[in-house]
Amino acid sequence: MKKLIIAALLVISASSFAQEQTKSEDKSNKPKREKQTPEQRGQAQLDKLTKELSLNPQQQEQIKLILAEQNAKMEAFRAERMGNNSKELSASERDALRAKRQEDRKAADAKLQAILTPEQFKKMKDIEKANMERMREARGNWGNRDRDNGNGDNGGGFGDNNGGNREEN
Repeated sequence: MKKLIIAALLVISASSFAQEQTKSEDKSNKPKREKQTPEQRGQAQLDKLTKELSLNPQQQEQIKLILAEQNAKMEAFRAERMGNNSKELSASERDALRAKRQEDRKAADAKLQAILTPEQFKKMKDIEKANMERMREARGNWGNRDRDNGNGDNGGGFGDNNGGNREEN
């Protein structure tokens, strides 16, 4: 009888421990981000650039316009994609969109290069590179989560063949 009670307690404690594990895994340490308006995003980007690059007030005003333009383009792009959410893009359509984003990015970089000092521009590019690398690592880790549990699912293939071009919005 004692063995039966001990076995039952062991099973109950093991199952409650397993439930606690899954509950804690569901809660991430990161707070949920609120959806920001393009103006809020632009201001946050400007504040970050001001701090990291030591921008003067004249540079801040010029860069604020560039950021507003970029954010407006991204909002329009997102709205267009959401309108076509039932349609899967072909490889050529994806390549065309990627090329357009790269073209927009180069145009914005040319404008920024005219405003920033060479040191500031180099520092900005170094920060962008570090951010891209951090995102690639996070995307790779996210895709590997399911590989470790032995179910054969690799997380839907996110980040496998993207080559990091998502960051070049």
